[in-house]
Amino acid sequence: MDNETGNPRSRVLSGMRPTGKLHLGNYVGALQNWVKLQHTHDCFFFVADWHALTTDYDDTSRVADNTLEVMLDYLGAGLDPAKCTMFVQSHVREHAELHLLFSMITPLSWLERVPTYKEQQQNMPNKDLHMYGFLGYPLLQSADILLYRPKYVPVGEDQAAHVELTREVARRFNNFYPLNDKAVFPEPEVLLTPSPKLLGTDKRKMSKSYGNSILLSDDAATVAEKIKGSVTDRPRLTDRGSPDRCGVGNLHQIFSDRERLTSITEGCTQATITCVECKALATRSVNAHLDPIRERRSKLARNPGDLKEIVRRGAEKAASAAEETMADVRKSIGLLRISSVEEFAAPGPGGSLLRVPESIAAAKTDEERWDIRVNAWHEHINKSHSLKKDKRGLYITQKSRKVGVHAAPEERDGWEFTFKDRPVNVLVLLAEDRDRYLHPYVLPPKFLQEHWKQFPREGDLISLWIRKIDGAAVLALAADNLLIQEFEGDYSALL
Repeated sequence: MDNETGNPRSRVLSGMRPTGKLHLGNYVGALQNWVKLQHTHDCFFFVADWHALTTDYDDTSRVADNTLEVMLDYLGAGLDPAKCTMFVQSHVREHAELHLLFSMITPLSWLERVPTYKEQQQNMPNKDLHMYGFLGYPLLQSADILLYRPKYVPVGEDQAAHVELTREVARRFNNFYPLNDKAVFPEPEVLLTPSPKLLGTDKRKMSKSYGNSILLSDDAATVAEKIKGSVTDRPRLTDRGSPDRCGVGNLHQIFSDRERLTSITEGCTQATITCVECKALATRSVNAHLDPIRERRSKLARNPGDLKEIVRRGAEKAASAAEETMADVRKSIGLLRISSVEEFAAPGPGGSLLRVPESIAAAKTDEERWDIRVNAWHEHINKSHSLKKDKRGLYITQKSRKVGVHAAPEERDGWEFTFKDRPVNVLVLLAEDRDRYLHPYVLPPKFLQEHWKQFPREGDLISLWIRKIDGAAVLALAADNLLIQEFEGDYSALL
């Protein structure tokens, strides 16, 4: 992603555990900053659902629901999926792969010295945390970060030690496994942004575990009730107070405008305003700030299909970036890949699979990548089946059959092909897998005659998905899945 000057934006990554709905403390401590960063950086923000299992392993009944609630809070707070990449950790399998590889080179002592390891054990004395997952969660966090090779990680001071561990892991990996004498991972920098400390309704730090929080999803009446019950700094109405030591004063300092803050500060310190009046004004300020957040959140909550599509698209974007990193990681370590030896290419009925040229990595547009795939296929197939190019995506056989040819890269859910609704005798769908091999599915005239009308359309475009079910390729249609595995590499329809 580039900025307005055309230069690449610095990448940023951060995430939160889905232990419940987010509160105002999460908002002022992180989310508010994330919303600003999405306009100036290439941002990746995720819901760390695997991390929730480190402490909630014995009761996972709420993990999925909490994950969606946190995603709703992200969106309600103002994160825009068009301006940043938002995804769920467990939807990108490369997190687990990189974590495993890091575990091979990370000394135990590095994990045992992380400050939060002992702190959480002390804070949760009734919880059995003697699990590998709990000890290793800082390393999973390192994998979460380095998988996207960000320049910055916006965190609070309490998380700075985790980023320092990540830098050490990156350094160690780069020393063990340089790629062409270059480092695979950059060492990310902590992005510490000053944020106000938000007190809860009991004057302690706002926290879900303390039960003193105001949620981003709380309605106006609930917010009013919580603030009304807040502990204040004045035992008697005649006592002079200090907004700096009061949870309600703290809310004014963060959410009230300058005029209101000046007024309540003067009234509190001079005992000319009651706590009831001060709380009522704080309620107005907080609700005014939460109103647009609640509105955005509520709109998406009423449309679960839209929310799931955002989650799905986010996973695809994140997985694409993650796979770029993992390709370098596997190569630097020297792991055997199917693409590293030609004899491992699974032959179809038409012979060995064709590999897309490496030049596709340098292509800048989808059109360029499409041309590289299709031109490589045409050059290869033309040796045995003469095809004349008529126009982009359309070829003619020696018997004047029209052959539509379309290509797509592998995504999380399979391969998506979008093309104009124009009559053809044969349809060739070139599915490029993650190792750059093309799987040609050659749909013959009889198949097209039977099913063409079933293909989903939008305007003058047809959109088809190829998915693998139990290892067999199918066309995923709304009403049914059409098995097309038998057509892979079968060019008899071109004769």
